[in-house]
Amino acid sequence: MGAVIGIDPGASGALALLPSEGEPVAVDYPGDVTLAADILRGWRLEHEVRLVALEQVHSMPKQGVKSTFSLGRNLGAWEGVLAGLGLPYVMVGPQEWQRGLVRPSDGDSPKERALTVARRLFPTVDLSRKGDDGRADALLLAWWARKSLGE
Repeated sequence: MGAVIGIDPGASGALALLPSEGEPVAVDYPGDVTLAADILRGWRLEHEVRLVALEQVHSMPKQGVKSTFSLGRNLGAWEGVLAGLGLPYVMVGPQEWQRGLVRPSDGDSPKERALTVARRLFPTVDLSRKGDDGRADALLLAWWARKSLGE
C-alpha cells in the first residue's frame, strides 16, 4: 500500500497526503503553483504515491468570466504539475467523491459537512478553523483515492 494525495484546486484550496504509514498531512494551497509543486515533489520523494485525486471543478451559473477563466487556468496548472512530476492522477467530481461519505445530516452547508466528516476521520489533523474546508476537501479526496484503489 502506498500513499495517496487529494487536491482541492481552488484558490483557497489545499493538498493532503495519506501516507501508508504515519499521520495524514493537510496544507493550504500556498498561493503559487510553483510552491505547490515543491510540496508535491517532496511528498513524491518521501513516499510511493499510488494515486492523486484532483477535484474536477467547473464554473457555476452566473459566475463571472474572469472567475471562470481563473478557475480553468488553475485546474490546468495542477494537471501540468502532476503530469510533470509523473504522479498518477484522476479527476473526480464532488458528487462522486462525496457519495456515501458526506451526508446532509453532517451540516448545513457543503463546507460544514466536509469539515464534520474530515474531523471525524482525521482527528490528528488541525481543522479547527471554519476556513479549513479546503483542507477537509483535500483529505476526503485522498480518502476517496485510497478507497478507489481498494485499500
